[in-house]
Amino acid sequence: MNNSKLQAFCLLVELKKLAPVAKALGITAPTVSFHIRSIEEEYGIHLFRTNAGGYRLTEAGEGVYHFARQMVQLQKDMDRFIENLLAGHIGSLRLGASGLPAHIFMPDLIHQVSTTYPEIRISLEVKTAPEIEKKVALQELDFGLIMETKQENPLLHYETIGEDALVLAFSPSHELAAQKDITKEDILKYKLLLHTSSSSTNHFIEKWMDPFQPSIYTIELDSVSTIKKMLTFGKNLAFLSVSLIEEELKSGVLLKKDLHDVTLNRKIQLIYPKTRLDHKMDEFVKMSVYEIAKQLKMSSTMT
Repeated sequence: MNNSKLQAFCLLVELKKLAPVAKALGITAPTVSFHIRSIEEEYGIHLFRTNAGGYRLTEAGEGVYHFARQMVQLQKDMDRFIENLLAGHIGSLRLGASGLPAHIFMPDLIHQVSTTYPEIRISLEVKTAPEIEKKVALQELDFGLIMETKQENPLLHYETIGEDALVLAFSPSHELAAQKDITKEDILKYKLLLHTSSSSTNHFIEKWMDPFQPSIYTIELDSVSTIKKMLTFGKNLAFLSVSLIEEELKSGVLLKKDLHDVTLNRKIQLIYPKTRLDHKMDEFVKMSVYEIAKQLKMSSTMT
């Protein structure tokens, strides 16, 4: 399959109009249409439904787009590899992380890689764990550090590098602050603050809350900073990693309660594509991640 046709197809999915696709590729709108018809004729399928709102994928088109996007990205990766090779550059490293790993791993990891490979171009994306998994699987990112999602992608390698336990966090002025033993029933009398519905953290919170109805007791927020600020008002509770509230605990702004519940324990995972061609820098990245985990004492198996 011609890569130019796949590029035109993928851009039409994303832009939904012929004109901007033609402009982006430096070709004419009829040429874009020709590329789409060529793919359809080759496979005997219809890729799009057209309407006043632009191009919309058929069921067959959805499947083709899934693979076409990966093929286009692989071509870009190969082109970038050849470009760097011919220019004498070491290359680039595209990292991704969900909230907690980004906070506790990425500063040290980026420092170590940039010190050892000073010419390398490093980028970091911080998104939810499912989003990072998707981008690594599509090879839009080279490595990801995530909290486990319980739904492993068959295109990826998963290596457990540590564990983290969620603790109950609240203000010293909260009604539960003076209570020695806190039960699930006590907690569910108050609103729980959650960090977005797509966060892997919520998988564990909802599992812990079962058989209660989570939506009744939760407020979803898109920022850990906002959650911590709202906790200081003394009305709400949240389950957070100790690593995210270290400063607040030291200053006494927040308190924590470890419930010693195994369902609140989470794996921290290093992920990368199974098809990735390993080289010297890749081994350095993996080694550095494990060394950082050991220094942080995130797992008893790493001592």
